[in-house]
Amino acid sequence: MLLSKLEIKGFKSFGDKMVIHFDKGITGVVGPNGCGKSNVVDAIRWVLGEQKTRMLRSDKMENVIFNGTKNRKPTNMAEVSLTFENTKNLLPTEYTHVTITRRYYRTGESEYQINGVTCRLKDITNLFMDTGINSNSYAIIELKMIDELLNDKNNSRRELFEEAAGIHKFKSRKKETLRKLEDTDADLARVDDLLFEIDKNLKSLEKQAKQAAKYFEIKADYRLASINLAKKSIEQYAQALIEANSKITQESDRKLQVQTQIADLEAQLSELKADLIHKEKLLSTRQKTLNEHVNKIRAFESEKKIKNERLRFLEDRSQALREQIDADRKSNDRAGFSIRSLQQEKESAEKILGEKEFVVSQLREEYDAQKLVTSERQQSQKEVALRYESLKERVYQLGKEVEIKQIQLSTLKQELERTSSDDSSQEANLVEFEDKMAELKDQLDAAQSSFASLKSKQEDQDQKIEETNRVIEMIREELTTSSRKLDSKTNEFNLTKSLVENLEGFPEAIKFLKKNDSWGKDIPLLSDLLTTDEKYRVTIENYLESYMNYYVVDTEVQAIAAIQLLSDAARGKANFFVLEHFERFKPSQSKLFANAIAATEIIEFDVKYSRLINFILDNVYLVQGDYKDFPTDPDCVFLSETGKYTKRKFSISGGSVGLFEGKAAAWNVKHIPENFSFGEIEPDWERMGP
Repeated sequence: MLLSKLEIKGFKSFGDKMVIHFDKGITGVVGPNGCGKSNVVDAIRWVLGEQKTRMLRSDKMENVIFNGTKNRKPTNMAEVSLTFENTKNLLPTEYTHVTITRRYYRTGESEYQINGVTCRLKDITNLFMDTGINSNSYAIIELKMIDELLNDKNNSRRELFEEAAGIHKFKSRKKETLRKLEDTDADLARVDDLLFEIDKNLKSLEKQAKQAAKYFEIKADYRLASINLAKKSIEQYAQALIEANSKITQESDRKLQVQTQIADLEAQLSELKADLIHKEKLLSTRQKTLNEHVNKIRAFESEKKIKNERLRFLEDRSQALREQIDADRKSNDRAGFSIRSLQQEKESAEKILGEKEFVVSQLREEYDAQKLVTSERQQSQKEVALRYESLKERVYQLGKEVEIKQIQLSTLKQELERTSSDDSSQEANLVEFEDKMAELKDQLDAAQSSFASLKSKQEDQDQKIEETNRVIEMIREELTTSSRKLDSKTNEFNLTKSLVENLEGFPEAIKFLKKNDSWGKDIPLLSDLLTTDEKYRVTIENYLESYMNYYVVDTEVQAIAAIQLLSDAARGKANFFVLEHFERFKPSQSKLFANAIAATEIIEFDVKYSRLINFILDNVYLVQGDYKDFPTDPDCVFLSETGKYTKRKFSISGGSVGLFEGKAAAWNVKHIPENFSFGEIEPDWERMGP
């Protein structure tokens, strides 16, 4: 028995089908590291029935299937076939070439074959039992198995000798026989349990059998009684039948008499009917002509009423449209005026800002100059205060001297009274003293007046400085508030812009196509094409929710290219509207309702997409009011203004209304000018005062 051929397909690193022929002269397989030599040995071990993934150098059985590369997809099946030449009939089969095959699918299913015929793993094991070839035999030896043989780990050396001596198959058969004996013992124990249960239920079954025999006896008696009762009933019914026949003969005679009378009356009735038919024909012809005239009159009246109602409705509709046009024109004028006024306010605010900045710079210069002047005046004030203190001290000293002089004067007067001598000299000293005292008093008054004027000037200057500081503080607070508002608006804008640029909330397929430069980065979604008034936005977005993430492409080729990209990258699915397919589409005729308006009239969109918008909003109307105000038209779809109700031909839906902020935010950010800067926002300088 010789190993002649090994076929591997989809097993580990062998993605393509690989056939290795073991012809004469081949003693081994060589190659560089990582080329798959060990995988060849694993394939032989696996096809012989190896079930332990550890022996196959893997974590789970699914890993033996080829897992693909960057350029190739993974396979769904691993298959290995091993062919032996049975020339010496070592295998118990009549074939000279024996091929065993094993297949394993990603679903977990496994399949074994011998020469193309499906079989069990046990059949393959029994086929090679006497040959010493098995998944765990020493016909396939790894490096670690040699270490185990040398170390005699787990009696591996004994197992090798037993396998070489052919004892292993007998031990396997003994083990299988012992297992069958254990199963037979378990079956015998189960039979004993069943016999015990049968004996236990035998008495109740005998009781039921006696009851059944008694039941059959009573049933036979009941049958005889029923037959006797039926005989008596038949006799009574026969007597009643005879009496009924006699009554029938009597009634038949009476019937003949009545029939003759009826025939006479019918002859008279036929004559009257003929006369009545003639008169009815005459009446029908006249009634017909009368009905024709009446129908014509009613048709004319109804047509007149319909035309009058339609004329009235058209006049009301025309008046409403005129009023709406006037209101739109006025709102347009107001918007234009508001824009102009805002521009003027912006220009005036910029001028005021420049003036305020100039005023602030001047005030700062004046404040600095005034601060210098104030410091100088404070210094001079300190000097004046020192001089004032010195003068005050001098005045005090002079006062003391005056008191002393007065005392001296009094003493001198006393002395003058006592003595008249030296009068002239004393008078001269007194005049000199009075002159000196008056001069000091004048100097003191001048110093006090100068000090009072300097003090008032200092108070005025302090008040001006306090007012200037208050204005500067108000300007700082306003600048801080404006800076905070500017930072919050900038952060909000950057956050919204980043959400839109990163396509947060959109499916993976849309993100992939938006970021793919090779397909078409500027191809819009349906949500990018629609705008409407704020009060209708929620209703329209709820109705078009299933279409909002559809791409709008010009040709079918663009859609096919995008689908191919998504399929190759495994990035999900996307939906597309192809504009060239709408060229032959003709929308339905618009209908007029008293309290409803067509959805296409409130949507703003590019003319390029008019056929697409007319397709998805064909026969869709917005109704002013609740569900009870919906018109009756099975061909139209009616939406309430709030979006709470949606009525179709055979269904109605509704409930709580959600907002699609992501889509609206995306449109708003995309329509912000590229040169927009939040630095243009300035604080309101008019509230600061001069």
